[in-house]
Amino acid sequence: MPENPIEAQRRAEWERIRRTGVWPHAIRRGLLRGIPMGLGIILLLELLQGHPLDGMLRDGALLGRLALAVVLFSIGGVVSTYARWRALDLRFGAAREE
Repeated sequence: MPENPIEAQRRAEWERIRRTGVWPHAIRRGLLRGIPMGLGIILLLELLQGHPLDGMLRDGALLGRLALAVVLFSIGGVVSTYARWRALDLRFGAAREE
């Protein structure tokens, strides 16, 4: 039975992504998630607490929290990207090898 066009498009996209390798892809996607999410969450929390924007970059504790948030969100992004990679590999990789 032939693949439907959407499934064929997903398979082609997966093949393109798969050529980059799991870890370069997972780290890139993790950073693309972690940096904006970390910045956004810390900025939102600071604004909700009523801290002024002008003094934020001089506060060492804030920069530490920002670094921690970026690292944690990046790790979460790497883990979720790796899980997605494994799911797509099971879906398209196993069928491709048969």
